[in-house]
Amino acid sequence: VWPTEGPTILFVGRHEPRKGLDVLLGAMRHLPPDVRLWIAGDGPDTDRLRQEFARDRRIDWLGRISDDEKARRLRGADVFCAPSIGGESFGIVLLEGMAAGTPVVAADIPGYSAVAGDGRYAALFPPGDEGALADAVLGVISDPDGEAEVLRKAGAERADEYSMARLAERYVCLYRDAIVARARRR
Repeated sequence: VWPTEGPTILFVGRHEPRKGLDVLLGAMRHLPPDVRLWIAGDGPDTDRLRQEFARDRRIDWLGRISDDEKARRLRGADVFCAPSIGGESFGIVLLEGMAAGTPVVAADIPGYSAVAGDGRYAALFPPGDEGALADAVLGVISDPDGEAEVLRKAGAERADEYSMARLAERYVCLYRDAIVARARRR
């Protein structure tokens, strides 16, 4: 687990408009001064965003990180945030956060909403809404034994549904059914 200096949000992704990093950075203006933000990754917007938010000492720009560091930071963060504004076909990043036991806050876009179970497994907010994102994060970090714990447990169950072991079981059943169906046609 990566050590923190206060309630900590983790963002992992490419720094480009559709990933919503600028929305998350804007939401930081609405969050208490003890809230930290770890930003992993890089992209075409990195330099502009770093310059725009250079005065906010709560933000740690990590650049690209190893898989090991990513896993440790996921477990160490209080919230994993996926603020994408669209263009995501499936929320695998949400499942990574859930599997790490970290409450997830994500934009309510189709690819994420399906994984989040329309809010059962992750806190959802309207895409692009900085205030709603800040409120969702506050709801999690201000209630670690309530909302955060509910999301932690529900997220772990959701991640288990998509685990490799579960997927393998499903494929075995599908193949078995296909073999049986073929045998019946003969």
